[in-house]
Amino acid sequence: MAYLFLSVGLIFINIFVIELMQGILEKEELLREGALAGQKKESQIAHYRDMQAAYERQGRKMHDYKNQIRAMQVLLKKGDMQTAAALAERLTESISVEMAAVNTNHPVVDAVLNQKFHAAREQGISMTFRVGDMGGLRLNEEETVILLSNLLDNAIHECVKVVRQGRKAVIHVKLVQEDGKLIFSVRNPVAEKVEVVEGTGLSNVKAVVDKYSGDFAVSCDMEKFQAVVML
Repeated sequence: MAYLFLSVGLIFINIFVIELMQGILEKEELLREGALAGQKKESQIAHYRDMQAAYERQGRKMHDYKNQIRAMQVLLKKGDMQTAAALAERLTESISVEMAAVNTNHPVVDAVLNQKFHAAREQGISMTFRVGDMGGLRLNEEETVILLSNLLDNAIHECVKVVRQGRKAVIHVKLVQEDGKLIFSVRNPVAEKVEVVEGTGLSNVKAVVDKYSGDFAVSCDMEKFQAVVML
């Protein structure tokens, strides 16, 4: 019975992994093609590169998952149920981690937030999200990428310094639509108080905000940096 249970479970895991990864790869391919169509502007080219990196990462993961499934099949044939079950559990946990961290019902928003989430995690940085349905977002693709990427890149850049100090770094992201207004805020720890200078990234964000007659505020003290956009 145990062998039958593990065999059936292995089959379902195999089907689930293949369908999951195939769906992710197809979605990434569509996003990549969409980005290529509009790569005349620098921000869209950066978007394409982010999507390409995600596409390649998912391809490597799919290859790893197939190898682990084969290993479980060998263990089951040998009758090593305990090791096979342990490997299946680890594989299930790995799949849950690699699935999209954010789903906002907007492909560009999801692509940017998930790419930044994985980029931060690779640097030892955690990221928490409070997000809503972005299906009716009025910003175009280029404006969406500019708004999200610049503030998140700044937060990740600063958190890398915090991690190097041996401290825990968590980026808190809020992206919701309330009372007809878009609210986007990013809060992160700092290695030291940062002098807010309007460089290219913040200038581009401000340009998007000004186009929609919105509000943009940044603040920093010895512990944290926060940027808030309301459109």
